Amino acid sequence: MKHLIKFMLLAIAIAIVAPTSIQAQKKKAKKAKKEFVWEMPKLTENEDFDKYLLTCDTLNNRIRKYCDGIVFYEVKKIQETDKNGNPVLDENGKVKEIYAVVDKDNHIRGSKEALFQYADMILSGTNIILDMANITLLTATATTALPSLGLNAFSYGKYLKAGPKMIQYGTEEINEILKKCRTQAKAIRAYRASFTESGELLDPQADVSNLEGVNLNDVPTITKPSEELAQELENAKLENASAKEADEDAFNDVV
Repeated sequence: MKHLIKFMLLAIAIAIVAPTSIQAQKKKAKKAKKEFVWEMPKLTENEDFDKYLLTCDTLNNRIRKYCDGIVFYEVKKIQETDKNGNPVLDENGKVKEIYAVVDKDNHIRGSKEALFQYADMILSGTNIILDMANITLLTATATTALPSLGLNAFSYGKYLKAGPKMIQYGTEEINEILKKCRTQAKAIRAYRASFTESGELLDPQADVSNLEGVNLNDVPTITKPSEELAQELENAKLENASAKEADEDAFNDVV
């Protein structure tokens, strides 16, 4: 009788996990918009099942820390203004403007530091995705261990869906970040190869619509007062002076 009960519980566990696993493997599946929420339950005192739960919890924390901690940068055109907000003109009567790497608050940042952070985020995100494979193996082990939980198997069975869902949602979210990181990093690398630290073209005749295969002609334009612009450029130079070199291997997949 006990063997029959265990067999039935195992069958239930497989039925719970299988649809989710199959769905997660479909290459053409639509991206889910609903946010995945993980809540760590009380441990069961079953070694295999608890290892699965603890691994899920650790992975979820890594994914959330990664996704919530990303800082994005962007190359923008900056037009200089006076203290009254009027455009500052150069000797040819044109509005003085430069290109610079800015953060989400439009503060000028060191391009070298931005690249270092992008390389670090790309490598970190890639490692998290690779480590997700452990959940697949542990899910199978936890499924086998579920019947030994007795009546608690019914309440803990739902957590067997968490691993595959975490892989699906986490992979989608991180891949979106990696795609943006690589796109922005490519633009910043083109910028660094073509502009001075003051945001001026090394070759005044260069075609900004095709710098290292990147079009910087249509980047957003913002304005900054002369004093603020000068101070932020100086801060960016100091930031670059202390920045580490980016790991170029991180950009091998840039297209």
